[in-house]
Parts: sequence; C-alpha cells; structure tokens
Amino acid sequence: MAEPQYPTREGLWAKGEREESSYQAVRLGVPYRDAIERFRKATEGRDDFDPAVLLVWGTMQATAVLNILKEAERTFGEAGQEMVRKAINQAGNEAMLGFMEHCSLPDGADEVAKVSHLITGVNTVLYASLEKPWIVSKDRCEFDILWCPHQDRYTAFDCRVQRYFVEGILQAMEDRGYGGFTARVDKLIPRGADRCHFVVERRTDSGAKNPWHSYSEELGKRAL
Repeated sequence: MAEPQYPTREGLWAKGEREESSYQAVRLGVPYRDAIERFRKATEGRDDFDPAVLLVWGTMQATAVLNILKEAERTFGEAGQEMVRKAINQAGNEAMLGFMEHCSLPDGADEVAKVSHLITGVNTVLYASLEKPWIVSKDRCEFDILWCPHQDRYTAFDCRVQRYFVEGILQAMEDRGYGGFTARVDKLIPRGADRCHFVVERRTDSGAKNPWHSYSEELGKRAL
C-alpha cells in the first residue's frame, strides 16, 4: 500500500495560491475571529511556542468527539447517534457560516470555481489540511488531501464522524446559495492510500436529501 510522503511541495495550505487566475481575488475568511486574534497576540514573538502542540490539543478534542459518538450509540442506539449527529451538524454549520461571513470570492468566476474555492477554505482553514485542488468541468471539481490532522489517529471507519461536520458545512453553503453540489470520497489515507481523494459534483438527483447525507446514514447503520 502507498503511504503519504513528507516533506512535500504538492498542494497548498491556507496562505497558498491556486493556479486559477480567479483565485487571486479570493480572500479566505476565518470563524472565531476574536479568539484567533487573541491567540496570534499571545504567540507573537515567542520562540518557546511549538505549533505542534495545537495538533496534540486538537487530536484530544477529535478523539473525545469520536468517543462521545460511539458511547452514545452503545448506550442509546439510533437516538444517541442522531443526538450527536445534530450537535456536530451545528458545530460545522457555525464554523462555515463564520468562515463565509469574512470570505470574498471573485464576482466573475463561474459557480463551480466559487464552490471549489470555498472548499479550499474548508480544507485549509476549517480542517487545517494540505489540499491539492483542481476544477474538472462546469459541473465538477476534485481535490486530494495530502495531510489531515486525523490521518494518524482515525481508522477509515472512524472518519464517518467527520461527515457530520460536513453536513453542517453543506447546509451553510446551501443557505448562502451554493446548495447545488454534493461530494463523495473514494480514497482515504487511513485505508492505505497515499492521499484522500474527493469528488465534488453538481447534483443530478431529484431527491430532497443530499447524497452525502444518505451515505452518512448508511455508515451510521453499520455502526449500530
């Protein structure tokens, strides 16, 4: 099985640039602005601060979220799973709305470009991940995740908990006029791939439920 190779010059972090000319006008926002500004001031000029400790803290929080989901499923079954799902939906929705409030996109870009640019923000800001994105057509864009904070702790099945955050993120995008797309994943680092690979495409289904949510529910049933 292939494994991720580091260091790498592939992809981009939050301050990186994409190759599309339209991305030059993109300004990625951040949620929790007051907290972030205070954090930047607290660490400014400090040689004794190691950014890796944020990964330690974040991994502890991510492990707690996963454990809460599993314990709720064991104790309360489907009702417990749905309770945790709703709470995580709310967290993802709040973060994405905060991000979009302070994000600017080029007026002249087509819809799929704007969606792809927003997703770069999701990946590099909300998920603090290393992303390699590209646009395939007016109906489809794709991206690889070359490094993710969860890749060395989560199993492939554990990654299902992150789908609930994405449900809230998709709802925020829909509320802001970008609801015509869905996503699917066909490679995962915890499953032995050298990167996670996602496809984002325009919805062609006639149902009211986003296919992303439907597959989340299928995975949820396997867990019960």
